[in-house]
Amino acid sequence: MLFRKLLRDVGRNKTQFISIFLMAFLALFIYSGIGGEWRGLRKSANDFYANTNLADVFVYGSGFDDTALEAILSLDGVVSAHRRLEFRAVADFENKPEVTLFFMEANELSKPLMIDGEPFDIDDSDGIWICERFATARELQVGDTITLSALGQSITKEIRGIILSAEFVFLAQAEGLVPDFGSMGYAYLSHKAFPVPQMLQYSTLLIESDNTDGLENRISDALSGKYAVYLEQQNHPSVLMFNNEITQHKMMADVFPIVFLLIALLTMTRIVSAQRIQIATLKALGFKRRSIALHYVSYGFGLTLTGAVLGLVTGPLTLPPFFYPSMSGFYTLPEWKPAYDNTFILMAVIAVVLSTLVTYITVRTALRENAAAALRPKAPRNFKHSFIEKLAIWQKLGFNTQWNFRDSSRNKLRSLMAIIGVFGCTAMLVCAFGMNDSMNDLKSWQYEEIFRFDSKLTVNETATAEQIQSVLDTVYGEAILEEAIELRANDKKISANIRVTDGATLIVPTGLYLERVELPQDGVSITQKSASALGVSLGDEIEWHLYGSESWVTSTVAAIYREPTMQGLWLERAHFESYGYDFRPTSILTEQYVSEQHPGISAILSTSDILSGWDSLTEGMNTMIYLLILAASVLSIVVLYNLGLLAFTEMERDMATLKVMGLQTSKLRGLLLTQNIWFSLIGYALGIPGGLLLINAITASSGDSFDFPIRLHIPTVLISFAITFGLSVLVNLMFSRKIKRLNMVESLKAIE
Repeated sequence: MLFRKLLRDVGRNKTQFISIFLMAFLALFIYSGIGGEWRGLRKSANDFYANTNLADVFVYGSGFDDTALEAILSLDGVVSAHRRLEFRAVADFENKPEVTLFFMEANELSKPLMIDGEPFDIDDSDGIWICERFATARELQVGDTITLSALGQSITKEIRGIILSAEFVFLAQAEGLVPDFGSMGYAYLSHKAFPVPQMLQYSTLLIESDNTDGLENRISDALSGKYAVYLEQQNHPSVLMFNNEITQHKMMADVFPIVFLLIALLTMTRIVSAQRIQIATLKALGFKRRSIALHYVSYGFGLTLTGAVLGLVTGPLTLPPFFYPSMSGFYTLPEWKPAYDNTFILMAVIAVVLSTLVTYITVRTALRENAAAALRPKAPRNFKHSFIEKLAIWQKLGFNTQWNFRDSSRNKLRSLMAIIGVFGCTAMLVCAFGMNDSMNDLKSWQYEEIFRFDSKLTVNETATAEQIQSVLDTVYGEAILEEAIELRANDKKISANIRVTDGATLIVPTGLYLERVELPQDGVSITQKSASALGVSLGDEIEWHLYGSESWVTSTVAAIYREPTMQGLWLERAHFESYGYDFRPTSILTEQYVSEQHPGISAILSTSDILSGWDSLTEGMNTMIYLLILAASVLSIVVLYNLGLLAFTEMERDMATLKVMGLQTSKLRGLLLTQNIWFSLIGYALGIPGGLLLINAITASSGDSFDFPIRLHIPTVLISFAITFGLSVLVNLMFSRKIKRLNMVESLKAIE
């Protein structure tokens, strides 16, 4: 009998039951789908790091001799160490692509992962192992020869193998955003392959450590401070960039399922509460409390379990492939596949247990009531007049307002559910559209307000001063220097970039409010993001040095500016040279569109290329935005309709009474619409700051490389408003038929 009752309840309340199923499904679908994606990426990267024995510490400098290596090996916390020499060479192709060469002393740490060809041989003086993506872009195969120029030498080697390196999961490119694997790459060689053996001086120490606490100080003492950069694995640019990407995806997977589960639990509570008379009837017919409780508990248990299991299975299979195409353009991994995790099952168990527990508590409350009393609808609770009703203005309010205020006050849980539902919908919509606004603002800020050039020409490392000047004169260009640096202050150290300009007008700095500013000619300016990371302000001292330089420079912060995609310092040429550095341009900016190759130029990047790269970079974020919009729309429809249906069921007798008193259907529909608008306004007002908090959380997880402008645009507010209130009005219209078909006699006699 109870099973037949369950089937009838499902048929009569199919919308609510479907919504609970959908909420449970979406919660686990998003959690396991995005969770499977980022866990798969993390597992693939961690396996990559482990299989190639990625070094725990990288120490960069120059001339690390045998004495330095022995000093490092004797330190506490150092398990093993070896050296390598790395520098950039130019490949003998038309556009002179740059290839970073690694001459390895040993093959124990940061080993190459073989993709094709012979294993890496540390004693092979004639072979070279090329990275897979450069080889693919240049159509190179095992057995081909490649010629490179470096240090005034021409190096010709036979390609022994195709490899990947765990140090280049993210291959940073100084010019542009999307790595161009046809113009940049890396290769591994034996130290015996160095063209001038007597000039071989190792520039990097690779260290395996079992305890990095205080290791930098011990290394500094061992090397007498003669090194440029100490870098632990988690701070390596590639590892850090990839971890920031994973953190962003993880945050998305963890936050939004909570909203769906909360709505599912609230809906389940209201469904059971609405069956108070049926529960009393079953008690009167002699059903045991245990049987009744199990009957209603099966509602929440079965629906949540079915939805959770389906989401658990389909999420990791369907969502990850949407992210992989865009991400594979920036990151290089041996494999791209989702990973399952026990936390998925744990989340499903938590969802089912919570749903079952909430349902049981609701049923137990109803079972405690005397059956005879419970067979009659609950008498309205005695409510005292609120202070608002005692004000003189109360009498001037219309019947619509007075009735809705009292109804909301007497049904606080229903009102709270409606506000929470609208709040969740609005927060997700504002977050989705706001993230889209932020990405577009960042794009226009960087590439329209700050960058005023049409072409950016990358200067080859082997270019002569005469070649650089010739290009400057030909294209009427401006020379700039952009390099990686280390910054430290207040016992904090970060990696950043430095931009040195020579009276540049094609890059315009912006202030804290994105306004155009003039930076001092004889001082050091720092980006707001870097200043916050170091905890410094105007007038404070900072220390910095170029990668490859062992000498730290002390400067005073003369100005703070903001830039979205490049964090660090800005100096003018004269002030830069006052620290003893040579100004050697890395790029030339011009207002002209340049397509012709020039001697000394390795790459030409137009504004259209940069914008195309930005669009590619944001594809992964756009996938999340579309997912958010879809989820918010589904949540809006399900929540508002269910709450409207439950509210109508609870107010059915009140509607019948008002109808008997002569109120027309249009008037009754107006009552419901007014209440929906009230709740929607409150939920919407709370949802806007909630959405902004979500945007802040997402952008904060992108790391210190990006500075997002977080602003809500009028269209975003209007679109979110239109969706929320449009659905509210739609729900109201759906119940117009129910009001028309309302059986007044049946509704009013039900109390008997």
